[in-house]
Amino acid sequence: MVARKKESIYMQRWLSFHPYEAPHQSDYYYLKLCNKIYKVLEYDVFPDEEIHISEEQKKDLACFIACYFEDVISGPGLWHAFITQANELYGTYLPFFDPDPDEYYPEEINPEDIHFLLWYYLSMVFRDDSVISPSVYEWSDHSEQIFEILEKEYDVAPESFNLKQFFRISAGKLNFYLVRDKLKWIILDSWLHFFLGQELREMTEHIFRGDENDPVPGEARAGYLYDTADSFILMKHTPLLARRGNEWMAYALGKDHPMHESLLEMGEKRSGFFFYMGKQGDNLLFQHIASGTELSVTTKSMEVPPDVKPGRSVTYSGFVKWRNEWWFSGAQLAWGEDNELIRNEKESEESRMLFGKDPAVKRKENGEIYKSFLKFNQGNPLAFVENSRAAEEFIQDFLAHHNKSLMKSLRKKREGRKINDPDLIPEIKQRIPDADHNEIETIPGMVYCDPDTGIELVFGHNDMIPDPRNKWYTADNDEEDLADGTLMMLESKHISGNWMKYLASNYNLPGLEFPGHSGRDLLMDNLDFMLRLWKREGYFG
Repeated sequence: MVARKKESIYMQRWLSFHPYEAPHQSDYYYLKLCNKIYKVLEYDVFPDEEIHISEEQKKDLACFIACYFEDVISGPGLWHAFITQANELYGTYLPFFDPDPDEYYPEEINPEDIHFLLWYYLSMVFRDDSVISPSVYEWSDHSEQIFEILEKEYDVAPESFNLKQFFRISAGKLNFYLVRDKLKWIILDSWLHFFLGQELREMTEHIFRGDENDPVPGEARAGYLYDTADSFILMKHTPLLARRGNEWMAYALGKDHPMHESLLEMGEKRSGFFFYMGKQGDNLLFQHIASGTELSVTTKSMEVPPDVKPGRSVTYSGFVKWRNEWWFSGAQLAWGEDNELIRNEKESEESRMLFGKDPAVKRKENGEIYKSFLKFNQGNPLAFVENSRAAEEFIQDFLAHHNKSLMKSLRKKREGRKINDPDLIPEIKQRIPDADHNEIETIPGMVYCDPDTGIELVFGHNDMIPDPRNKWYTADNDEEDLADGTLMMLESKHISGNWMKYLASNYNLPGLEFPGHSGRDLLMDNLDFMLRLWKREGYFG
């Protein structure tokens, strides 16, 4: 019987992981390397069908590993950005494997890198179905075979001129849109984060589904999709380390690059309804309807139609603050006058929070709230409540206690600030389980206070927490059900990273482990890294 010839990887697939379309000479070298790696992946090493990967996924994996090699050879790049950030957070270049500092070479390739990247790729492929242990490849020789291929090529591999040019940025000639274009590639198409590009495509496919009876005009649809993609690029946190694109770009350029700090300081995109207030010098003035926040937007980023009336015309727009300037970003979705919309915006609590408080002020306030909460709740940052009504009463009682404490403090300082000043009222982050909204009237919940993130509220997980104060804990639950419940909390976007670390540290939660030998120790030693991966959008509270 003649064995079927394995289909090759072609240039189009290889280039799909790159910020350019036409191949350079080095791309032919790396394409050949891709096919060598692909040959190693020909035979599955997993008898478990749950982690079987298709031929197309194997091709992407081969490109993924070859891109890592190209990145190291041509760097600094995304891999250097990852290990540098990981080392700052955890004191080791790689989670799980914790290589000996004397035997790990951050500027070169390492066998531990291949182990980690194979695990990361599988974890992304099966992120909705399975938890993959970092030890999944420990009994196969895939990692060793791949590393042997790369090690033989290390001294002869060419640098990628096109890739080096992408990360060669002159600070003096840079504007926001050039940066955004580079962030677009990093978030949507780069080898390390291309899973997010798949996520955006899947998300946009569902945006207008079911609108056959109320079709959205093509122009409006295109504008909405463009703005959605723009917000995704600027705001999305990556599965690795829960960092945004500007942070990845800053670390890829390196700490010595003149753009490093300004990239780290780039603000989040603020999208909402604004009054156009007129022009002042080289800037356009906008006022956020709900909060009254005023922005001075550079004319380098937008023009205003001549028929727009200052002080009366309303626009839905997004703005990003970068290098001490506000830049328009996304699609201009509306211009007009709408009194009902203006009234609704001014009454919307959610809209008023668009710009929030100064982070430093918020951290200070959260620290004061935390101290007050511990006194109110007998030294415990976690409280259990019967339902949404009980939660509301608990929080109101706490606010009365907190305000009383503030009153005493203010009297001592002889300050005349009113206690009902809204700036003194803590923001409550309410997290609701995947159930009918009305069901929280009967579902037990938890109130948690953290010195960094403040007060959070969630319903639907009390049966998992073995605390004497929690009468809704179900000790006789099936062990498998309890493990599934723990996994739901670990992956839930509704419980912040700090909150989950508190629960994991204070309660013996079943299922808090990776599959396989020493799975619990492996997870607990790397819990923060995994929480950033599982909770990338809700990790920071």
